[in-house]
Amino acid sequence: MAPTATAPSSQEDPNLSEVGHYVVTAHPSGAVMTAVKCSFLSPDSVDVAIAKSTRLEIRQFIQPTADNDDDDDDNDSTEQLPLLLTLPINGRITTLTSIKFKHSKKDCLFFTTERGDYALISYDETLARMNMTGTAATTANAASANPRSSAFIGEHYPVKTHASGAFTSYSTSVMAGGRQAECGPLMAVDPLQRCVALHVYDGYVTVIPINKDYDINTNVTKGLTTGPFKDAYHARIEERTLLSMAFLETSIDYLPQLSLMHQDARGFQHVITHGVDVKAKGLVFLGSIQKEKEPSDSSSKMPAMKMPPKHDRLKISRIDGGSATLIPIPPPPSRNSSKLGGVVILGQRQVTYHSTAEGITRVVPIAPSILLSYCPVMENDGNATPNVLRFLVGDEKGKIHLLTVLRNITPEGNGDGRVTTLHFDTLGSASASSALVYLGRGRVFVGSQFGDSQLVKILETPVPVSGGGNDEKKSALDQNTYLRILEEYTNLGPIVDFDLRPCINSASSDSASRGKVHGEVGELGKARDQHRQSLVVTASGVAKDGTVRLVRNGVGMREHAAVEMTGIKGMWGLRRKFSHDDDAFLVQSFVTETRILGVQNAKDADVDAMEKEGDTDDDSEPEGGVLAEVRIPGFKSMKPTLFAGNVMVGSFDLLLQVVDDAIRLVDSETLEMVTEWTAFSGDGDDDSDDDGVPSMITVASANESGQIVVALRGGTLLYFEVNCDGSPKLQRLGVVCLDREISCINLNPFNSLTPSASESGMDIGGDRVAKKSAMVAIGLWDDFSVCLLSLRGNLINPILGQILRINLAPGGDDGNGGFSETETEHNPDDLAGSASQHMMARSLCLVTLDSLASSNNAFVNKKTFHSGYEQ
Repeated sequence: MAPTATAPSSQEDPNLSEVGHYVVTAHPSGAVMTAVKCSFLSPDSVDVAIAKSTRLEIRQFIQPTADNDDDDDDNDSTEQLPLLLTLPINGRITTLTSIKFKHSKKDCLFFTTERGDYALISYDETLARMNMTGTAATTANAASANPRSSAFIGEHYPVKTHASGAFTSYSTSVMAGGRQAECGPLMAVDPLQRCVALHVYDGYVTVIPINKDYDINTNVTKGLTTGPFKDAYHARIEERTLLSMAFLETSIDYLPQLSLMHQDARGFQHVITHGVDVKAKGLVFLGSIQKEKEPSDSSSKMPAMKMPPKHDRLKISRIDGGSATLIPIPPPPSRNSSKLGGVVILGQRQVTYHSTAEGITRVVPIAPSILLSYCPVMENDGNATPNVLRFLVGDEKGKIHLLTVLRNITPEGNGDGRVTTLHFDTLGSASASSALVYLGRGRVFVGSQFGDSQLVKILETPVPVSGGGNDEKKSALDQNTYLRILEEYTNLGPIVDFDLRPCINSASSDSASRGKVHGEVGELGKARDQHRQSLVVTASGVAKDGTVRLVRNGVGMREHAAVEMTGIKGMWGLRRKFSHDDDAFLVQSFVTETRILGVQNAKDADVDAMEKEGDTDDDSEPEGGVLAEVRIPGFKSMKPTLFAGNVMVGSFDLLLQVVDDAIRLVDSETLEMVTEWTAFSGDGDDDSDDDGVPSMITVASANESGQIVVALRGGTLLYFEVNCDGSPKLQRLGVVCLDREISCINLNPFNSLTPSASESGMDIGGDRVAKKSAMVAIGLWDDFSVCLLSLRGNLINPILGQILRINLAPGGDDGNGGFSETETEHNPDDLAGSASQHMMARSLCLVTLDSLASSNNAFVNKKTFHSGYEQ
């Protein structure tokens, strides 16, 4: 993205320089939306096309040989699923599938985006060779020695676009659609490659007929009437809330049969099947009778397709509530049986097989779970046992299940081929899957939106779960698994929270490497580099895939550590001493309690909880330290923590904990409580009139200088400071009652007004200084603004008086980036806005945005900004 700059107006200070903001993606998206197995790069390759937001990745499965297939994969350093190609897509990919034409041995990829666009692409070896010859000599030599070692780079990607367009086109071939589908978009491809069906708009099914005689090696032609697709059309349907759809496997004599799972107005779910008449550009509904028509072209050798008999058309009503996926099952191979297949319905409490043509319904109950993804289990040689069909199914808890469908077929090939039994077995746990792809030889790609994607291997015999231990409360299934993780692919998203932490070693290492090339680096340059280099601490993932990750800011981001944590509502790092550079405690707040992890080393040996384990094996002492659960006597462990941090006031080195009914100060040396203020008694040194408002604390924030701001139920905001006269005490300096509940608070101080102070301050390697904040930022529920309140009383603004209000509603600003004029009162109706403008603040942080390269300009900017409340 190009940098955007804002030039100062003539009325502003002439010393202000132009400020530019450069926005660029530091780490690409790692969440897998969908994935499909195909032969995209070559006819014999086993490729996996992975959709990651606006990128399309192609990975190739390196099949293990028969000799080393049974060996331990953990000792094999060969990457089994290397990344060979990355394609940028102009839009967020929503659906993805593969299509193979009759005259091509390779697969094409068809995908849609969230804006209603679509495209059909194929791999072009000619462009790939041109890219390889145009690269640098070293890259070309490396690629020729090992073509799988690196991905293609450059502006010209080795792909050919055969068709593209938009479903919202008003042309003669595609009429305009309606409202976006609530549960869409959905896509299904006819097993005989006759058409593609999509549900993009409510009340419509978009059908794109496939030109099976199209040759992907010919020149690309524009338009829908020529090329790989014929005229597309929107077909009206009565079912509005579609949950899933799939084409049944049928005989070539029948029209494509599209099964739809939908939900009615009373919440009941049903499955119904309609025929897709490509020639008539419409649907043949379940209860309608298709009229026999003579082919218009007498020379046509293709017989006219028809609908199955009315009593064979698939339909089932009131299926298991919560069902969301249809799996088509091929018809029985027997000649005397029906030519129309059935479907497997994945529900939350049961898995159902139904075939109206066979008159069979089979049900297997399962534990309550939400089944998210599935894939068929079929080896790459195409050989499959006719009496057994297998599918891998993933649920929201990350468990991988094996669904087995048994048919009535003897080893000699006798029997009617009807489905007799369903089996549902759990193999083990992996990341919560949004896509499953069986690659062959027991390898499965697990794509996830909520954690790291994985390549796992299905074992023939179970093995104990690593790190699980022998817990009597766990079942044998939880203690053993049939899955082994071979590779993991990093996914930082979804990031629910993050923080920026200074990096200790970045300045020394970077300065040393740059000094060899550019000469000696001055002290100012070292300080600037030290300030810029930092670590991003992210709270990533969802549920059991939730992790805390440390990533370095720079060219590319590398994960340093990941710890699995579930059920945490908040976390804070505490240093044992205020002057220490490293954190010694990690405070974890849960719904009903607080747990503390401490670094177990020589410095913290006096903590009582660290000695409870009794493991004093000096020969196996870990390098660096180990996190173990500890106890701080002055902290309340039976209540959730709202805020925790270090406080330095005068000569008092303290730890702070805020819970829902108290503010506690703890001595950092003895870890015992020094003083406490409770929301019910109002204990503490309070010079103001204390009315003892009996209410619970809902939100809290503080800084290292001893400033504390808490919000009570009902919208009351209290401001405290730690008084160091004699012994530490909590002194209340202000209170204000707001008309709404407070959703978030931040008390982070800005940098000092002098440039010299900003170079010392909080930087690692210098003296740590606790800085006071001149204001506090708050957000309110049902309010679309952020208010800045003063913490320094003067004639203009009293303590906790409003000095600035930032409007978050779109179109509600004054043209200056969302900042409104200073005001003390506002009309609540002006902030309500429309339902589409709801942008309430859930969390916020005060930061200073400037450049150390122009410290004088930064000084002027900050001076101008602070002048509104420093007087």
